[in-house]
Amino acid sequence: MREKMKRRAWFLVGLGVLLALVYAQLPRPQAESLLQNPNGQALLEVYQRIQQDYLEPLSKEKLNALLEGAIGGMVGALKDPFTSYSPPQRASLRQEDLRGEFYGIGATLTPANPDGTGAKIEGVMKGLPAQRAGMRAGDVILEVDGEDVTALPLQEVVARIRGREGTKVTIKVRREGVPAPLVFELIREKVEIISVSVGKIGDVGYVALETFGNFKVEDQLKKAIEGLKAQGVKKLIFDLRDNGGGLLDQGCAVASAFLKEGPIVYTRTRNLTRVWCEASGRPLWDGPMVVLVNGNSASASEIVAGALQDYGRAQVIGEKTFGKGVGQTPYTLANGGELTLVTFEWLTPKRRAINKEGLKPDIEVKDTRFPTPFSFQGAGAPPGAEVTVTLNGKTVKVKADAEGKFAYAEPQRSRPLPEERGQAVLDPEGDAILKKALEVLGK
Repeated sequence: MREKMKRRAWFLVGLGVLLALVYAQLPRPQAESLLQNPNGQALLEVYQRIQQDYLEPLSKEKLNALLEGAIGGMVGALKDPFTSYSPPQRASLRQEDLRGEFYGIGATLTPANPDGTGAKIEGVMKGLPAQRAGMRAGDVILEVDGEDVTALPLQEVVARIRGREGTKVTIKVRREGVPAPLVFELIREKVEIISVSVGKIGDVGYVALETFGNFKVEDQLKKAIEGLKAQGVKKLIFDLRDNGGGLLDQGCAVASAFLKEGPIVYTRTRNLTRVWCEASGRPLWDGPMVVLVNGNSASASEIVAGALQDYGRAQVIGEKTFGKGVGQTPYTLANGGELTLVTFEWLTPKRRAINKEGLKPDIEVKDTRFPTPFSFQGAGAPPGAEVTVTLNGKTVKVKADAEGKFAYAEPQRSRPLPEERGQAVLDPEGDAILKKALEVLGK
């Protein structure tokens, strides 16, 4: 009993120290609110119990992981898809992306596994280390500098590949049709994010903006429009399809490139609704134009499309947009991580709220660039039996497996790749929205 009382006393002393640290780190009102809440007290008590009584002593790294787990759990409990916590390593990657440049190998990656882990090369950039070394789209990354990365989150793999300029990184990949893994030794170089693709059909210029997620978007758009003007284009197609947004100030700058005057976007916080930004009065393009959108056009893309639509500056063509009408504020935390917190809603110049609603195009057209492939699956057939399915004159034969299951998926239609970064590949016959845009502009 005495030993138990002694342990209880030591626990209370330890908890008291922890409470004192909370008071020292938090402003007094927030500290008092946390410590007066039973769940706040329980949070600190759980940490102290684990630290003191867990069967195996925990390293500093493991204790830090516990605290990061608590942060992630707190943010996750909001159930807000646009509020997130980025650990220090991922926060560092975000800052590199915002700057629009980093040091790496010049390859775009996508998750190799359905749960978002691993990494597979989606594309290689011309003239950069990955392309020069012979890496290809479809290569699955197995190791980085001798360490298995197949089960790591994609961002962790990216972090390991990026590094200081001039340093070496060794990457082992699995390539379909090659029996043994391939190993590449690469020297990291400066990689600039190209956010704009440009093309031309007759006197109609085409500019696709892929993201608002870095500070170079405005400059790249200006260069693209000036280049098209020099080629004598008279009309413009501005493509925001699949653009998930990014920085609000870049959205303002892009909208201002097409508007002569007036508010571009309003923001509504808990206590105030105000004009966030207005057109500069110095548009880059004042000729005829249309804007293309689809269901993946979100956030800053909707700000730009909504402003041009409200002022009648351009017809919006395509599908109803995603409907992300809220904005986040990033907060750098004491551990180097970043909290991205929803703090405001934005409104179009006519004060339309589009969150969860999206923007309705002036002319609705289905995006036909990536048709859903014909596929089917089933069960209950005799093992090894041939199953024949006919639909719209197309007949497919597949063989059931040992459990009587069968499946078929038509291969995805591949799209031609541009010869150069920033060069658009235009296919009006396979792209109904682009075709409609050319009709509207009288091409």
